[in-house]
Amino acid sequence: MEMIELTDELIHSAEERSAGLPYPQFVKNLKAIGVDNYEVKVKNHKRTYTSVHGDKLIIAGDLPEFECAETFQLEEVKAAIKRNQEGITDYPTFLRELGAAGIHTYVADLTGMKVIYQGPNSEYEYEEMIPEA
Repeated sequence: MEMIELTDELIHSAEERSAGLPYPQFVKNLKAIGVDNYEVKVKNHKRTYTSVHGDKLIIAGDLPEFECAETFQLEEVKAAIKRNQEGITDYPTFLRELGAAGIHTYVADLTGMKVIYQGPNSEYEYEEMIPEA
């Protein structure tokens, strides 16, 4: 794979190409530009992308900040994910629902094809596989 430097423009381009498509298509587009994983801060949508070469790109949060709950509620986490997957909620609503269920961060591992939703401390997390696009 050729060296591709991660830039805001490259990430935004992948987001635009994926708009309105299922999440696995976004994952496919990120992998195509050399993204290995990314982490999202639920409270404000701050993202840290890591390339397959270990380079990091931090994109500042672009949504109004809110407080995430300190109590991890697994069933509410699963319900928020399901509503978003079914197109019932938009992404900002999805983040707010995750935060209300005690999720503070999630990590999309594009090599392992899974998303790890993390609560207020490392004891509490929920993992879900990403289907292939």
